[in-house]
Amino acid sequence: MRTILSMFSKSPFKPLVNHIDSVNECVHLITPLFKAYQSKDYEKVEEIAKNISELEHKADQIKSGIRQHLPQSIFLPVDKRDFMGLLSAQDDIADAVEDLAVLMRIKNIEIPEELCESLMDLVTHTVALANDACGIIRELEDLLEASFGGAEAEKVEKMASSLGTAEYEADKKQFLLAQKLFSLNDLSAADLFLLNELIKKLGGVADQSEKIGKTLQIFLSR
Repeated sequence: MRTILSMFSKSPFKPLVNHIDSVNECVHLITPLFKAYQSKDYEKVEEIAKNISELEHKADQIKSGIRQHLPQSIFLPVDKRDFMGLLSAQDDIADAVEDLAVLMRIKNIEIPEELCESLMDLVTHTVALANDACGIIRELEDLLEASFGGAEAEKVEKMASSLGTAEYEADKKQFLLAQKLFSLNDLSAADLFLLNELIKKLGGVADQSEKIGKTLQIFLSR
């Protein structure tokens, strides 16, 4: 409690940065998770999945600490509801990554060769998008010092817009990959379902990452 409060006494955004660091650690494990799964190294998948679960739990604890100990009387340069909405958007990224890890622990399957290249392309794109979303949060200190205006505001606005463009590209990649998946005729119903869920969960990481940009655009518009 003292740690959270001391961070708020310095800046209302320091706790958000602390939280996003844990979220970003989850994001960094997406690529090795998929590489291990694709190479059928299921012991490695299990190890990485457990690490993701621990990091997501750490992020949850930070989130809960912020929610419980944010003083009612603290002055925020943004609407408190928007502040908490940004926290939720950050946490949703970690949740989506954990969902991926959970799915990969349900059943060991071989990813069809026809999907491997497109799947890893989507993974790479999604991870880059999520990393960029996490990076924007680290700009909040400078944005606060600039009173949410000037060159820093323009920089953040541009970064937020880029997230929207990247999420649109992720949607297209996700659709094309799903088309390839459903064109395959030799998959069991269970494998088809699981692979489709993995694709959708990757899309979920991209969607939640874009939400951070949209929330920051709300900050700048008020």
